[in-house]
Amino acid sequence: MQHRARAMSAYQTAAETVTPARAIVMLYDGAVQRLQQAGRAMAEGRIEERFRLVGKAHAIVHGLQCQLDFAAGGEVALLLDRYYAYLLHRMTQINVHNDPAICDEVIARLREMRASWAAIAETGSPPPAPPPTRADHQPTVQLG
Repeated sequence: MQHRARAMSAYQTAAETVTPARAIVMLYDGAVQRLQQAGRAMAEGRIEERFRLVGKAHAIVHGLQCQLDFAAGGEVALLLDRYYAYLLHRMTQINVHNDPAICDEVIARLREMRASWAAIAETGSPPPAPPPTRADHQPTVQLG
């Protein structure tokens, strides 16, 4: 019981002292960390551990997706929704194919977005966007 009270107190303190942008950065860090651990588990043949860790990363990204405010976020929220849907699909593919390359791809994409959120957390405003290139194009996810 005392452990739960300490945990609740720590959560309350964090909620009061961490900005929303910083909290998002921390969530991205958590997802990346779980996928890195999943990659190591995959390399060592620990399939159940890989599955559990990918599931944790999946839950983090799904939580971010569920918090999107489409009314206030407009086109940015729609783009983030598609981005998260793509990542969630690719995480499923990690487990289906047991493919470390997919794991590395998802980690790289999460790190890119994490860097943008970190810049927002530092300055309070988004970093300037680089001009789009063909390499920046996100593939469309076809689930059906």
